[in-house]
Amino acid sequence: MARTFKKRSPSAFLESQKGVTTSFATPFLGKGKFNHSFEVQLTELLPDPEQPRKNFNSEEIEALASSLTEQGILQPILVREAAEGSAKWIIVAGERRWRAAVSLGWETLPAIEYDGNYRAASLVENLLRTDLSAVEEARGLRSIMDLNHWSQSETARQLGLSQSRVNRTLRVLDLPSDFLDYASANAIPINVLVQIVREEDAHKQQALMDRVISGSGSVSELLDIRQMSSAQSQKATAKKVGTGLKAFKTIRRFIKETSTIADKKVALSDEEKNDLRQARDMIDQLLA
Repeated sequence: MARTFKKRSPSAFLESQKGVTTSFATPFLGKGKFNHSFEVQLTELLPDPEQPRKNFNSEEIEALASSLTEQGILQPILVREAAEGSAKWIIVAGERRWRAAVSLGWETLPAIEYDGNYRAASLVENLLRTDLSAVEEARGLRSIMDLNHWSQSETARQLGLSQSRVNRTLRVLDLPSDFLDYASANAIPINVLVQIVREEDAHKQQALMDRVISGSGSVSELLDIRQMSSAQSQKATAKKVGTGLKAFKTIRRFIKETSTIADKKVALSDEEKNDLRQARDMIDQLLA
């Protein structure tokens, strides 16, 4: 049975855009034009085959359907004209609302035709979701980078993220695609994926992935395994390597004392969060 992880907190992208992004009129969407809203027949709609989100939670769709029943539709979906086929419109943003409306037997939805970079609009709409999996967020970032030919630093600047966050998120894409598909479907947290991708030995990395798939791979468990493996490798190596700095003893003690934080609901102070961000940035700089 797959391990159940606590619900993922809002993405860094979402947090960075609070009070900033109130519409799709953002720099990275280019000069797209939003036309007037109209009523679109659900029979004339199709989901976008290039939709970045691949997993839709049925319970969440049901909850959204209940909300639509009580509150109605508060925001039109974005659509683009279909090039060919039986459908007249392709959904750019709002597939979850469309799925909920279909489940309710609705015949129409309010829609706005988006005449612009629909791929970017779809990616941004998904990055704004709080329930986007770590893998979907990483793949969304990569797609936006490829679409706009951005570097990691430019991506961080455009989206209001730290460069270390972008680097850390994208790094999980080095894992095998079939495992990433599993991780996405089961909402495996990014902290777990980072522990796996940091393991450079292919056989040991596969063992960590198998452990996660078996349902027993928390952050602290994977960290313990990697530390034990590293200690064994060091004992087997007669030649001493490294800087010998006392700071690394402090780092090892820090890792040991904080390894359980990720698995528990621990409230960190603003000062503690800032300390961790500074430590993360310094580590990324040393490893670069």
